[in-house]
Amino acid sequence: MSIDPARDTQGMQAALRELLEESLEFARVKDSMETAAEATRESMLGSLPPRTLAAGYYTAAEHLFWLEARLKVGAALVLSFAEADGLVLLSRARGEFEHNHPPCYKCGKLQAGLFATSCHACGADFKKGN
Repeated sequence: MSIDPARDTQGMQAALRELLEESLEFARVKDSMETAAEATRESMLGSLPPRTLAAGYYTAAEHLFWLEARLKVGAALVLSFAEADGLVLLSRARGEFEHNHPPCYKCGKLQAGLFATSCHACGADFKKGN
């Protein structure tokens, strides 16, 4: 029996979180990868957070990101109940992600964690109240 990712809300939530984390880490190494040697690029890709679920979860999650992007620009789409529910899950996952990775007050780059003491991109110090 196969698992239907659209009906497994915990699995879908996990896949959405993992893709968001993966995108943050990829953004951090992307510029370095362009000038790095092939072996170093492979090592950088290997340092990305691992995917822990079956490929179908990520395919379904990527579809939700695709839908979200089209809806943001005003595309008129007819959604299935599973897609609508999936977009709710995506909204929750994105809210959690944004809470856990606040932007730097100075340069706007997302931080690796909620309790970072300085920005990894511009070096701005984070003090209480910033």
